[in-house]
Amino acid sequence: MKPIMNIMEKIKSAFMDFSIRRKMLSIFMAFMLFYIGISIIIYIQIINNETVSQVKQRSHETTELIRKNIDTLIGSANNVSKILTTNSLVRTYLHTQDPGLALTKSVNEFLTSIHITSPNIDSIYVYDFHGSSLKTTKFLTVSTVEDVRLAPWFNELKTLNGGYKISINADNTLKTTSGKNLVSVMRILNDLDSITPIGVLVLNISEDSVFDIVKETTKSGSSTFILLDKNNSPVIKDDPGYPVYLKYSRDMKGSESIETVNNQKSYIYTLGLEDIGWRIISFSSLSFTSPEIKTLNVVYMVFIVVTLLLFILAALFTSGLITAPIQKLIKSMQGVANGVFKRVSYNTGNDEIGELKNNYNLMIMHINDLIIRLVDEEKQKRRFELDVLNEQIKPHFLYNTLDNIAFLALQNNNNTLYEAVNALGSYCRISLSKGSETISLADEIRLIRNYLALQKLRYGDMINDEYKVEDNTLNIKILKNILQPLVENSIYHGIRPSGEPGLITVSASLAAGYLFLSVQDNGLGMDEDEINSISDENLARNQSSFGLRGTIQRLKIHYGTNDIYKVESKKYEGTKIILKIPVEVGSHE
Repeated sequence: MKPIMNIMEKIKSAFMDFSIRRKMLSIFMAFMLFYIGISIIIYIQIINNETVSQVKQRSHETTELIRKNIDTLIGSANNVSKILTTNSLVRTYLHTQDPGLALTKSVNEFLTSIHITSPNIDSIYVYDFHGSSLKTTKFLTVSTVEDVRLAPWFNELKTLNGGYKISINADNTLKTTSGKNLVSVMRILNDLDSITPIGVLVLNISEDSVFDIVKETTKSGSSTFILLDKNNSPVIKDDPGYPVYLKYSRDMKGSESIETVNNQKSYIYTLGLEDIGWRIISFSSLSFTSPEIKTLNVVYMVFIVVTLLLFILAALFTSGLITAPIQKLIKSMQGVANGVFKRVSYNTGNDEIGELKNNYNLMIMHINDLIIRLVDEEKQKRRFELDVLNEQIKPHFLYNTLDNIAFLALQNNNNTLYEAVNALGSYCRISLSKGSETISLADEIRLIRNYLALQKLRYGDMINDEYKVEDNTLNIKILKNILQPLVENSIYHGIRPSGEPGLITVSASLAAGYLFLSVQDNGLGMDEDEINSISDENLARNQSSFGLRGTIQRLKIHYGTNDIYKVESKKYEGTKIILKIPVEVGSHE
C-alpha cells in the first residue's frame, strides 16, 4: 500500500510543478478520455441494439413478402384449377369411358392453351376413373399413378369437399427427369349435378418458380431463406440452407432465436404458411452493417475527432491569450451599433480570434453587398413594373380600342360606346392605382374584366370568360397587374392561333397560407419543348414571353421566393398557369 501512496505522491508533486497551460491540458485530456470512453461504450450498445432491430425488421418484412408471393403463386394455380374444373370439354372427357380421338384431342388442345398462358405451371394432369389420364408438361414428368383411386392422396382429397391439397411431387407419385421438386396443387373434380367425384386434377409448379420468388425477394439482402413443407422437407431440393437449419432447429425456441451460425451471430425467424402447412425459415447475420449504420459510424468518428480537437483547443487557448484579442475585437465592432459597417483592420494571428475577425469582415462585406443588391433589386422591380405597364398598354392595343370606339360613335351605338370608354377608363385607372404597388384581388379581377371587355370589341365571340373566385380571397392585397399578362398570353398564344372560339377561366382560392391564382384556356396548348422554354430555368432567356417573364420576375422580387408559378399544358388541350402567392399578415383590406 505504501509504495502505491509514494507513486501517487510523486505524480501529484510532478503535476503541481507543471505550468498552468500544461495543467489545463492534462485536466482537459483526462476529461476527454473519460468522455470518449463512456460515449464509445454507449454508442456500441446503441449500434448493437439498432443492428438487431434493423435485421429483425428486414427479416420480418422479407419473409412476409416471400409468404405473400408464394400465396399469390399458389392462388394463381388454384384459379387455373377452377377454370379446368368448370370446363365442359374436361367434364365430358371424364364422363366418357371411351372418349375417342376427337374429344381427347380437343381436351389436350385446351389443356395446352391453359398451360401456355400460365408460365408458372410446369405440368397439368387430368385423371379419370376409367384408368386413363391426360397431361401436358414443359419438361418430362413421369406419373406412377395407374388407378387414381388407389393413389395415397385420393381419400384425403375426397374429404376436402372440392378444396385443394398442396404437396411435394404429388406425395412422391410424380418424378421429373431433372430431379427437381414439383409443388402439386391437387383437387377432386366433381359432377356438377350429382356432386360425386368423376376425376382428379393435378397442377404442378416447378421448384424453379418458387426459387425465383425467394431469389428475387432476397437478391439485395444478406439473409438465407429455407422453405419447408408440412413434413419438414425442403420445398427446393438440395437447398444449401437446409443442413444449417437441421443443425440449429433443435435449439430454437418459439418463432425467433439468436444463434451463432458459422461463427457469426445470426437472427433466425420462422413464419408459417397456415393455408398449406409450409414454413419459411430465415437466417440473418447480425454482423451485417446497413448503409445507414455505416453512415452513422462515419458521423460518429467525425464527432469523436471534432470533440478531440475541441478539447485540445480549449485547453490550449483558455487563458489570457484569448481575453485581450477579444476585447480589441469588441471595441472594433462597436461601430456597428451606430450603423457604421466598417471592417476590422488590426493584425491577428491565424487562431480562432483571427478566424472570428475574418468572418466578421466577411459578414460586413456581405451586409454591404446585400444593401447594394437590395437597392438594385428595388430599381429593377420598378423597371419591371414600368416595362410590364408598357407591355400591358401597347400602342396597337390603344389604337385598336380607339378605332372600335370611333366606329361605334359613327354607328351612334351610344350604349356600347359608353361601355367601351368606361371599360378603358376603368382599366387605366386600376392599372395606375394612384401609384400604389398593391391592389385588392377584387380590383385585379375588375381590371381583367375591363381588359377582356375591350378585347371582345375586336374579337367578338372568339373570347369567352368565366370566374371562379372564392369570396374570402377578394379583399387580399396582391401585387397589381399580375393577371393581365397571363390573360393576354391565353388570347394571343392559346385561343387566337387555334382559330376557334375559346374560354378563359380565372380562378382564386386560399389553401395552407397561400393564395392560388390561375388563368386557364382551352386553346392551342403546348408540347413539352414549349413548356420547357417557359420553365423557371429557361424563362429568363425566352425573349418572346416578356409579359410572363416580367410578371414572374416582379412576383419573385416582391414576395422573396422562387416557388411562385407552375405551368400545366397539353398540346391542343389548352394551358393553365398557376400563381402561388404567400398570404402575408395584414394583407387583407
